[in-house]
Amino acid sequence: MLVLELVYKALARSKSFSLIFIFNFCLAIASLSYLQFFKGSMESSLDTKAKILLGSDLVVSSRFPINDKQIDDIKSKLPEIKSFSKGISTISMISSDKRARLMEVVKLNEGFPYYGGLVFKDKSVYPKGEAMPASNEVWVYQEVLDLLNLKLQDKVKIGKVNFIIKKVIEEDSLKAISFSGFMPKIYISKEGLDKTELLQFGSTARYKLNYLFKDNFENDKLEEIENTLEKSIDQDLRALSPNDGRDRLLRVLNFVTNFLSLVSLISFFLGLVGLIYLYSGFLKKHQKDITILNDLGLSKKNLSLTYLLHLFVLVTTSTIIVFTLMGASASFLAPIIEKLIDFKFDLNLDYTFFLKSSLVLLLLSLSIGLPLILPLLQRTKRPFYKVVLGFIPFIILLLVISHFVTPNKFVGLYFATAILAIIALFFAIGSVVLKKFDFVGHLDNLSLSLALKNIVRQRRTSLTLFTAILLCTTFFSLIPQIGSSLSAALTQSIDDRPRFFVVDAKEEQLKDIQTQVNSMGAKLENIAPMIRGRIIKVNNMDFTKHSQKNANKELKAEQSELKNRAVNLSYRNTLKQSEKIVEGREFSGIYDSADFSKPIEVSVEKNYASRRGIKLNDTLVFDILGLELQAVVVNIRTVKWTEFVPNFFLILQEGALSDAPKTILATISTGDYDATQMLIKLSDLFPTLTVIDVKNLFETFAVLVKNVTNITDKMSIYSIIIGLLMSFIIIQYQMNLQKNNILRLKMIGVKNKAIRNSFLIEFGLITFAASSFGIILGSIGSYVISNILFDSYWDFRPDVLLVYFFFIPILTILIVSFFTSKMIHQKENVLFGE
Repeated sequence: MLVLELVYKALARSKSFSLIFIFNFCLAIASLSYLQFFKGSMESSLDTKAKILLGSDLVVSSRFPINDKQIDDIKSKLPEIKSFSKGISTISMISSDKRARLMEVVKLNEGFPYYGGLVFKDKSVYPKGEAMPASNEVWVYQEVLDLLNLKLQDKVKIGKVNFIIKKVIEEDSLKAISFSGFMPKIYISKEGLDKTELLQFGSTARYKLNYLFKDNFENDKLEEIENTLEKSIDQDLRALSPNDGRDRLLRVLNFVTNFLSLVSLISFFLGLVGLIYLYSGFLKKHQKDITILNDLGLSKKNLSLTYLLHLFVLVTTSTIIVFTLMGASASFLAPIIEKLIDFKFDLNLDYTFFLKSSLVLLLLSLSIGLPLILPLLQRTKRPFYKVVLGFIPFIILLLVISHFVTPNKFVGLYFATAILAIIALFFAIGSVVLKKFDFVGHLDNLSLSLALKNIVRQRRTSLTLFTAILLCTTFFSLIPQIGSSLSAALTQSIDDRPRFFVVDAKEEQLKDIQTQVNSMGAKLENIAPMIRGRIIKVNNMDFTKHSQKNANKELKAEQSELKNRAVNLSYRNTLKQSEKIVEGREFSGIYDSADFSKPIEVSVEKNYASRRGIKLNDTLVFDILGLELQAVVVNIRTVKWTEFVPNFFLILQEGALSDAPKTILATISTGDYDATQMLIKLSDLFPTLTVIDVKNLFETFAVLVKNVTNITDKMSIYSIIIGLLMSFIIIQYQMNLQKNNILRLKMIGVKNKAIRNSFLIEFGLITFAASSFGIILGSIGSYVISNILFDSYWDFRPDVLLVYFFFIPILTILIVSFFTSKMIHQKENVLFGE
């Protein structure tokens, strides 16, 4: 009872501190809590909608046609089947009289999808209600109409045939599972697809077997069936269960969530820095109270409990406020998030989430409170290593939280470790520097002398403020430079890049295509043959076993990718400008062994070699149309994929596969010609040809990058606002503690101007130093990330950095000026009374 009374009095006597603490902690946990709350709702929705996203209980897919023998073999290994359908989709140029675009043509089967379906603009639904499209009809998205400048009942040309647009799709349950690119779908019947004549030898297509079982299995059971099946079916086949569809969508969501989680962690860390500083300052201010209560007979146990409970009340109040706001605002924030991620999810007010979060925050308050409170009770100065040891539980808890809030394993853990290392490093170096400096003298400038004395004497405050502003500027200079580097990497030398990418050209068509392209004022360039094959062995070991044994960690996590032996091969003897050999030598010349008794020389792209565990001088065995060919790796090369020039992971020596059946890839140069007419003409003359508008692809991807960047920028702004608010709270709180010093200075005749200037110099020096180091660290970090992700292309942004460099110190000085002006003009008796 006494403990509760003491807690109440501590709260009542320090209202301003309590409000500042609660406000600071609310800001710290808000972004992280909101993000985890919505992420949990989305994952829960995906669990319940997994079958709808896939459309069936199990899917078996392949890039090659699936024959009857394979179908019978799969059927014999599955539970009793209620329904089964064969799906086919292919990429093709779709045109109207005015425009042509690359789209995905999907064959629709009666009764499929088994779960979910299509909802049309006229509110009819399929498969429950609407009949299949006729052989001369197609169903499309509104996006298709917009792209081709068409409307309902207009005709669209697919292959060699015109089709009537019968229905416009408003909702498609299968849309969320297809992340094959930026191409809209067109649904067509089997008869209609046959009429188009799109599917010929060498055409790029995806074949699927969709299964609905008689028994209603749970998703985890279906995953077990999938895993068992994958071990025994042909290596070219891939099985998918509802959990795979869920995981695929989650991977796309995680692309954004990972980064947002890291931004939220920054806010969280900054808030914790302020929390520790504020509460340690509060305890230091009340150290006399603790000593008196202890002398009056209150046990150290009760004293510890009193201040721990006091901290817990503050943390709990902050948590309740944030969780209440989350519950109240979630309903109108959910539609905004749905629009951003293009996925409708059920908002679940999961009370277990709130309970778990509350427990974590309780443990956090204990891990912070104990190492701060116990030293004050012992009345003796503790060695530094004991202070550090006292915070180990807090650091461990912080690393655990960081690990679990990011979707990808260890991303948060590594990030938190790096941040903590930076904080520890700067605190350690700063402490040593300030101790060595230990300014005790006097300078001609009184304000400067007072400022230096305050920085040295108030080391903890100086270093806390320095670290907070350092993290702000580091992170906020990192984000724009990475975003700018990504944008520049995608758009650099756009005039030198091809305008169109030609796929699935036949060797016999090449001369006619070249003639047509030249006649319109462009050039057909970067012509590259493409041959489909499989890797059978690496160093006389089965390819799958070799991959499982030698592949990198990321690939080992994807079992279905480990077994995928299908590869696209090409041949040539010269390097492109976008390539560089990093290991090995160039090809020795034209391959000249008629009976293939001599191994073919092969070049392997560096990242592919790393993922698959392939090394220089390894022996590979390829299966190309039933013929086994032996090859040896003579070089490992890097490829600048951002150049958008046709290239392959595996390049074979010229002469070895010259006579093999192949399709041709090529590019059409930029130039002064009508791009729309180029697409329409090529689509009319060569219906099976696939032509990708690289410029449109850039623009589409740029919009995606812009949307993601906007989200991250807004979160980054939130982080820096929290960092600055926390910094200003520290400044204001520290200046309140300096009232006695101000009183003494005023009493000995120091003028108000000199006192104010001393504070401006003190905090100005700290913020200018922190901003400088932060910008340097942020620039180094952006350079390293750009070097890894964007082929060494780094876009340095001095304009942005200069804004941050001056904005933060100037804003800090203005805040300090406001606080000091208000304080130093008070009468001495007021200051003395306080």
